[in-house]
Amino acid sequence: MRTPRHLARAIAVAAALATIPPVAAAYPTSPPAAQQQTQQEARQQAPLPRAVSLVGTDLRLSGGQSIRLPRAAGRAPVLLGTVRKGWVVASGSTFRLVRPNGTVRTIKGRDQINLYVSESLSDDGRRIVSAALDQGDTFNVRVVDLHGKVVYRDWFEGLLVEVMDADDGEVYVGGRNGLFVLDEATASKTRVLRRPTALVDLEHDVVFVGTRKRPWRTGPTSLAAPGTPRWRSTATPVAVSPGGSYVLSDDGTVRALDDGRLVRRVPTAGPRDGGAFEFLGWASDRRVLVETTAGKRRLLTSCPVPRGICRVVGSTRGRVSLPTSHAGPFLQP
Repeated sequence: MRTPRHLARAIAVAAALATIPPVAAAYPTSPPAAQQQTQQEARQQAPLPRAVSLVGTDLRLSGGQSIRLPRAAGRAPVLLGTVRKGWVVASGSTFRLVRPNGTVRTIKGRDQINLYVSESLSDDGRRIVSAALDQGDTFNVRVVDLHGKVVYRDWFEGLLVEVMDADDGEVYVGGRNGLFVLDEATASKTRVLRRPTALVDLEHDVVFVGTRKRPWRTGPTSLAAPGTPRWRSTATPVAVSPGGSYVLSDDGTVRALDDGRLVRRVPTAGPRDGGAFEFLGWASDRRVLVETTAGKRRLLTSCPVPRGICRVVGSTRGRVSLPTSHAGPFLQP
């Protein structure tokens, strides 16, 4: 019996296909090593979600995600910011790195002896800056890297200053006696402004300055080329918005950075140094976060900018904190 021509072709094709191993046989358990390495590198290079706030031990991330910090992060951690390998918190007597896989590594001990201790993470996420006033009225500044190594240490005799910003190996400290830059590479301290200084934002080249006669009345000018501010306010500036459009002050006012126009007010009971709130800062360029209280609970309230209804977005009996890049240094109670 003769096999039809079309059937012969089908048999030939089937025989040829039978010689090709199936996908499961080619990769019986997993992709090739080269492909696995490529996937692993892609995961490592993917940016870590930025921490927006910490309510108790619930870490709120950009994009609306929320994760619970592991027990090793401590009972009352304070968020300093996001780094390449995780999130940095100040907890108990130490600074700690919380990794995405849930492990925690101690970085360095905190200053729990001196007065007026402030703590912050540099804008590049490479340094932790702590400053304090000791019993002899000496203002001390210590800078450590994420491995716990002290990379810079300095002090100011008889000058009450505070850390205002840090990035790329430089720390800016200032106050009524002007602005100084501490350079890690050269171990030097240089006065860059003699006018009273209230706030520095390196990312947007902004410094808020006053005058000798009215140091409490400050306004923004360029840090690279300081001039006369176009507007001034008696409110103490806390933080410039991430996009550089607004500035948030300790009385709850939000003003346009370019002309000082009042945009809105957020609910605060009084100035920061009066203990009315621990944290006031930015979630994004269009949203302010502020800590308020209700009985024994601490609330995180979110207020849209320029207008809209403020809403409670978090509640805890623990601490509420924001990254220092968006709210200024953390001031130890």
